[in-house]
Amino acid sequence: MPNEVELKFDLDPGDVTLVRAAPVLASSACDTRNHETVYFDTAGRALRRAGYSLRVRRTGDRFVQTVKHKSGGAVGLFVRREWESEVPALAPALDALKGSAAKRILTAVGADPLLPVVRTEVSRTRWMVDHRESRIEVVLDVGRVRGGDAEAPICELELELVHGKPRSLFRLAEEVGAAVPLRLGVLSKGERGYALAEGRLGAAAKAEPVALGHDMERRAAFQAIAYACLRHFRVNEIVLLSGGRDSEALHQARVALRRLRSAFALFRPALAGKDFRHLRAELAWLAAQFGEARDLDVLIAGSEEVGAELRRRRLQAYERVEAALHSPRVRSLLLDLALWIEAGTWRFRDGAGDPLGPFASNRLDRLWEKVQHRGSSIAALDPDSRHKLRIDVKKLRYSAEFLADVHAGKSHRARRDRFLAAIESLQDRLGHINDARLALRSDSADSLLAAQRAFDRATVAAGYWRS
Repeated sequence: MPNEVELKFDLDPGDVTLVRAAPVLASSACDTRNHETVYFDTAGRALRRAGYSLRVRRTGDRFVQTVKHKSGGAVGLFVRREWESEVPALAPALDALKGSAAKRILTAVGADPLLPVVRTEVSRTRWMVDHRESRIEVVLDVGRVRGGDAEAPICELELELVHGKPRSLFRLAEEVGAAVPLRLGVLSKGERGYALAEGRLGAAAKAEPVALGHDMERRAAFQAIAYACLRHFRVNEIVLLSGGRDSEALHQARVALRRLRSAFALFRPALAGKDFRHLRAELAWLAAQFGEARDLDVLIAGSEEVGAELRRRRLQAYERVEAALHSPRVRSLLLDLALWIEAGTWRFRDGAGDPLGPFASNRLDRLWEKVQHRGSSIAALDPDSRHKLRIDVKKLRYSAEFLADVHAGKSHRARRDRFLAAIESLQDRLGHINDARLALRSDSADSLLAAQRAFDRATVAAGYWRS
């Protein structure tokens, strides 16, 4: 079956009228229908764990069963294989799955029955738009999603490529975005429902692992990493935009940007160019918006008594973060970034299609050499030099985590794990020292000694990536 290429955006329910009035849509014919959809899975979530979704949708008297498999790691841009067939009722018809990978997975899990896990009810308005030699289906969904005993609103805009180039989706999104604020979507309706059922929707989230391989193309590896970082950022940005001033969501959004900037540093030889420099500068600006709020969170957490002045400053810092996130500059940055990752000219440079393994080894060598040069005597470093070392260690740690599976052979695995643990410990120790400075406490000899020991352990384990 063909791939589905779809660009998804989250909307504020109050902006639905603005979407309908956007010139590119207002000039096109549309129709509106109601849909009820039920997502099915086993009690052990066998389909979801394998990257599949199975749903049955009712539109009027018609029932359509759809199986989707996510084959791309994009944020906003969903690239999925799709199997679709008509069925007699709002229930799964396993006979219709014949020949699909989902059928094989269900056969493998044995007698576990399929259960309704997520239910959505939406009013769907649909436009067909011809744009830049491409045909695009534009869908506005407004309604509710239920997962378990929990329920949440849905307000999404989806642009699906009927024929043409994915770049056209972004260009059309820019035109609609001139009329209404659009934010890249990171959760499908099914994922949103699962998160509801498991109590994760609207909660701060840590980074998810990225699966890479030694023979994977460099460009595919960078895309997978960059999209994972963008997803990590957006999940936590959603929490911050809700106005909850969640310190963990702020921390994780900041970590996501650091990881993305580390990916830029890791792949820099393959990415350098005008667009790269612009996006890197914009990401540095965005990351800086979080600094004061994070510093105040650390300061307050380390204080036995928190006065009104500190609380007032923290409130103002979070308000500045929220103002930045609501700005057109941030929305444009994320859309431009997603377009560049998906369709930038960097993908066609010499070496972009080469295997990841040798490139990864060389880049990890370079990053380790920088850490080794700065960290040979941590106790003797002045505070500014230790701060620079901490930044280098972060880049190395995130890069080593991204590439952990590239050199996962039996002979490398134990040393890899020791290296990752030592680098994480070193970063944590240097972070504690920095936090102590922010809280106006002096560096302790014990903290410095622990950091030096972590560095020494990393030195012993370094080089696991060399063949």
